[in-house]
Amino acid sequence: MSRFGIRNRLKKMLDGGPSEITTHPVAYLLPDGTTQTVHAEEGYNLLMASQALPAPISTGRRAGGPCPDGGCGLCRVEVTNSTGLSGMTERESDTMEAHVRGDKHEGREREPGPPVNELTRLACYCRINGPGGEVRVLELFDYGSISGDPEGT
Repeated sequence: MSRFGIRNRLKKMLDGGPSEITTHPVAYLLPDGTTQTVHAEEGYNLLMASQALPAPISTGRRAGGPCPDGGCGLCRVEVTNSTGLSGMTERESDTMEAHVRGDKHEGREREPGPPVNELTRLACYCRINGPGGEVRVLELFDYGSISGDPEGT
């Protein structure tokens, strides 16, 4: 359970009584062509829910996980069915446009990103509000990219 889930449960308990967790199914079409359904807590974003996959959605960051400010634009997915998913915010749209232009992020230069289309979303912004969402994952996190030297040197 993420820190968000723990915080929400504690808040509900303090506000009066036991909390009930609401989960919704989201279908992830993985890069290998298989589909996996994840039952994620309401309010989780697609990136958080992808932790239940064999490997989470790639963020392009060496250690995985989201960037601290949600501004990297690297956790791209294609939403093929937006039922039960939040709409795009202005900040999400601005983040994608900045990535496409190649604007600096976290003080570092970066190459311009690929163009976006009407299906493109950022997994860290897209929240799960109900059942029915379907998402095409463009890239999964590569655990091999963070493995150490097999010789231990």
